[in-house]
Amino acid sequence: MIDLLQKLLAIVLLRQGPQDLPPGQATMLTCLALYVLTTAASLTGAQQPEQPVLVLGLALAIPLLLSRLVLTLANKIARWPQTVSALFGSSAVLSALSLPLGWMAGEQPTPLVGLLLVTLFFWSLAVNGHVWRHALEVAFSGGLAIAVLMFAINLFIINALAGSI
Repeated sequence: MIDLLQKLLAIVLLRQGPQDLPPGQATMLTCLALYVLTTAASLTGAQQPEQPVLVLGLALAIPLLLSRLVLTLANKIARWPQTVSALFGSSAVLSALSLPLGWMAGEQPTPLVGLLLVTLFFWSLAVNGHVWRHALEVAFSGGLAIAVLMFAINLFIINALAGSI
């Protein structure tokens, strides 16, 4: 587990890619579990969504389906387990880092806390772009475009089905 967390941290720091994670279902399930734990913890804050269980389910299902679709269209479906592991595992690491900030923010975050949260958000897009760059073998800009598009689709669907988050 320590080795996996070190590799996920290296991905968050843009030093490694999804190909550096151990292949297979065990790694993917571990990363999904870490994501569920950190996301569930973040949904217990002061600004809890109306339907947190639905939000969590959609936040898990939509990226799984979209990443499968993107990799299938790119004819790189064999990379799905490692790509999903990298996406969800790095999101879990970043969510764990943002948890104290979210709790400190409360209803009205201070400018510093707000700036740090926005910085973490943009860094998470960069990390996802980095993962997609490696998974699809495209330029970083292409990976970032996929990451932003997937974020927008995810946010749109969650807001449409679960209410404002």
